[in-house]
Amino acid sequence: MRTAAVLAVSALIAASLVACGPGSPGGTVTLWMYPVIADQAQSRAYWHRVEAGFEHDTGVDLRIELQPWEGRQEKLGAALMAGNGPDVVLLQSDMIPQYAGENALAPVDDVVAGSPRPYPPAVVGALQVQGRSYGVPLYRTVTTTVYNRKLFAEAGITQLPRTWDEVAAAAPKLAAHGVPVLDYSGSTEETLNLTFYPLLWQAGGSVFTPDGRRSAFASPEGVSALRFLVGLEAAGGLPRDAATKRSGLADDAMVTGRAAMSHAMTAAAARTVVAAIGPENTVIGLPLQNRARVTFGTPGALSLLRSAKHPEVARKLLTYLTSPAVAGELCTRSGFFGPWADAPPPSADAVDKAFAQALPFTSAGDAHPQARKVMGLLAPHLQAALLGEKTPEQALAEAAAEADALLGRG
Repeated sequence: MRTAAVLAVSALIAASLVACGPGSPGGTVTLWMYPVIADQAQSRAYWHRVEAGFEHDTGVDLRIELQPWEGRQEKLGAALMAGNGPDVVLLQSDMIPQYAGENALAPVDDVVAGSPRPYPPAVVGALQVQGRSYGVPLYRTVTTTVYNRKLFAEAGITQLPRTWDEVAAAAPKLAAHGVPVLDYSGSTEETLNLTFYPLLWQAGGSVFTPDGRRSAFASPEGVSALRFLVGLEAAGGLPRDAATKRSGLADDAMVTGRAAMSHAMTAAAARTVVAAIGPENTVIGLPLQNRARVTFGTPGALSLLRSAKHPEVARKLLTYLTSPAVAGELCTRSGFFGPWADAPPPSADAVDKAFAQALPFTSAGDAHPQARKVMGLLAPHLQAALLGEKTPEQALAEAAAEADALLGRG
């Protein structure tokens, strides 16, 4: 099914190129793209065809530079300071407020409004700063809960836990069999979007106050979320090295059958779990429920830099890249969901169908220029709480003091 869909979309792109014909020559435009398609050979082939297609349409020289994820912000920041950055770049939603606040991005409301297929309001809103759009949606990610049914059954648990209370109740029963109920990676190098933040949101909390001037994670809701984790740790409900563990598919506790569930897993990781423990033992459910049912999911978006040498040509590139034909094939090849309100799963298999059920519960988190810096400040305090060096209240209060000092300087 996936191969047939790719061939159909590829044919559609080819047909549209023949119909449109080349445009008038003019200028060069540069795109910085990242490994959205994990397979390097497929990625190079796809972007080579995109480059050739746009050049055929417009007569413009398109240079697509494939960049690594690692060190992306540092490299982009250095390029912008040196005045040699790209014209268009792929950004995640939590990066956009920072660059928009630095006046590095140009609004793209016209491109978003001109999409032939509507975007969900939440997707558009995640890419806006003060009501202006600074990113055109290209794809959507989603995470959700994944279970090892066999481990629960061996512990005498017949109903998989769907709420925090049920997870906490299952923890000692699984621990008696030497199995942590929840896989958790508490290394300070992990993104909190896939670890602590989904729990914070499920507790009804947020990272920042509505006006963005102060942190909000030291609230009763935030304390509740961290107490939940610390309580699981005390009950043997987390991996022994949870406080320092990095996520990694090769020796992941879910993949090796050493943990019973994950609360914020990607579809790609879920496929690895299915391959390792078998589809009969793998269950993909909705996000956990506490005060709210919510999980992390974010749109990847293309942004136009103010320093673009040919901004009108760059806008044409944005329209071309985010068209249903071009972006649709990207989503099929990458396994990400399309950004449109009516987008089907990237494939018809059971994993994608299950993850599609979690899409309505996704949150891109708090949009704030200092979001990533605050995450870096908070992470070591969360780790200290998991190590038993601080109480949840103390850890969050100390992190909030540091974050508020940062926000005050901003």
